[in-house]
Amino acid sequence: MDGESKQYLFWFLIILMLLSFAGAVFFFSKDLPKNQGANLDAPKTANGRVYTVYSTNGVFSPTNLQLNVGDTVRFLNNGLLSVRIKADEESELPGFDSISDIPPQAVFSYTFTKRGIFDYRNENKTEQKGTIIVK
Repeated sequence: MDGESKQYLFWFLIILMLLSFAGAVFFFSKDLPKNQGANLDAPKTANGRVYTVYSTNGVFSPTNLQLNVGDTVRFLNNGLLSVRIKADEESELPGFDSISDIPPQAVFSYTFTKRGIFDYRNENKTEQKGTIIVK
């Protein structure tokens, strides 16, 4: 192989690698979840916005969430173990309790109808906590 052929082969391989990389980025990025965390562009419903709190590996994300009266929070269990969402007793918020375990990839939703600061926890792992501030 002469020098000119090696140069063409080199550039061909560089272009092929770049195209492969671009294809991989395109292919793997299409399944990434949108609107993670606080859902800054959360969908607006007739009763308010819907926010998602993710439970993953013993951590709520976001841990603290601020919203308005009438907004709904979806608790999505992204972990491997079941979780049970329950308001702290001091929160005085009846109904803010998933009542039973939420299995992996399942959702519990709650619509906040009054103002306040509401702490909650995973009853199955009490050190996993979060706070919702309703304005």
